[in-house]
Amino acid sequence: MRRFPKLTLIVTALTLTFGLSGCGKGGNSANQSATPANTPPAAPAAAAAAKPVHVYAKGTPIKLAFVSNNVANYWNFAHAGVRAFEKKTGIQVTFREPAKGTVAEQNQIVEDLVTEGYNGIAISVIAPNDQIRTLDSAGRALNLICVDSDAPKSSRLMYIGTMNYNAGLLMGKEIVKLLPKGGQVAIFVGNLAARNASRRLQGIEHAIKGHKITIVAKKEDNQDYARARSNAENVISAFPHLSLMCGLYSYNGALAAAAVKAAGDKGKIKVIAFDQDPDTLQDIKTGLINATVVQNPFMEGYLSCKYLRNICANGMKAVPTPANVDTGVQIVDAKTLAAYKKKLAKMMASK
Repeated sequence: MRRFPKLTLIVTALTLTFGLSGCGKGGNSANQSATPANTPPAAPAAAAAAKPVHVYAKGTPIKLAFVSNNVANYWNFAHAGVRAFEKKTGIQVTFREPAKGTVAEQNQIVEDLVTEGYNGIAISVIAPNDQIRTLDSAGRALNLICVDSDAPKSSRLMYIGTMNYNAGLLMGKEIVKLLPKGGQVAIFVGNLAARNASRRLQGIEHAIKGHKITIVAKKEDNQDYARARSNAENVISAFPHLSLMCGLYSYNGALAAAAVKAAGDKGKIKVIAFDQDPDTLQDIKTGLINATVVQNPFMEGYLSCKYLRNICANGMKAVPTPANVDTGVQIVDAKTLAAYKKKLAKMMASK
């Protein structure tokens, strides 16, 4: 959802060398601090307040959970990473997805996991500013980290995933390449309140500044696919000189491309997407989508479990400073598609 390392054999190699410390349910709690993701470390005089860290007795079984922000193909790859962790360590991890992608659903999942005695949760937060109370309450009971979409104002202990501002910069630079003479661009996204989406947009806006590229529409769909498709259709009708459609969530690119095809505008309106949705990759092959910025959800799944386990055993000593782990992004287009699909197949073999 972030950087410039490649989708990362490098990260994978480093990850497989990390030691995984044992931890268990039971005893001590400590207070330590973490630096919010995607922001520079605070000056000493403005250090963040201490955050609760729960350290458990060695040898006692622990319960970990991964909570996505919706149901999408993107999370299949994160699930594969979670399963790879399970195979390596023997620790079972509960994988939960809010079926409708609503804040209420996700909050209820978190509350249920706390009640059920879980020791650690990795969560992709839907609306970080609106969920602080729920997240802070969970953080008082267990170790909470954010993955993919951050909530840096909460008591979460660290962030794992794409550095989204940098991912937006990469996407914006690709837009500049696709529109060398400038043009009109429309942005499509599930929810701009989510930190991953807002930071991506900020990166795009920075990269296109001064290139005669204008964002003429920003359309949210609340992860409703029918609405996402109609948003794309409506924008095509409203802006006859539209040059490019940009999808910030995994499904937005393919749905925008479908609207372009239905309007008979293939080639006239360019499309750039996020993530490795199968329809997105197929549309790159057929030329409906020009490129996509892919993240590394497999490593988000694997590393979130690894760090949760190590925090349970060792507290914040297990977390880097600043408390962010970048899983990387890259551009995939027609030239790099075949090689990238081979990497995906290898990742999914873990599920």
